[in-house]
Amino acid sequence: MSLNINNVNRGENLATRFLYELQPGEWARIINIEGGRGLRQRLYLRGIKEGDTIRVISSIQGPVVVEVNRNIIALGRGMARKIRIIKGR
Repeated sequence: MSLNINNVNRGENLATRFLYELQPGEWARIINIEGGRGLRQRLYLRGIKEGDTIRVISSIQGPVVVEVNRNIIALGRGMARKIRIIKGR
């Protein structure tokens, strides 16, 4: 099954979730960032963009700590609530 970002953005065919919903150790692919230009720019400057594979390190309390492109990054829960993902690599 190929990943069609347009279908995923509309929520078709694939069960999407938000980054803050993942448990520590789970892998996911970023399929959409549901924010404005400012949020997208802040994430891009941290090395996070659509299509990246991401692993959650900590998400129990406080910021959501993730590994993306071999970097460890802490994101506020507000940012994590705007990053739509699909589980798996």
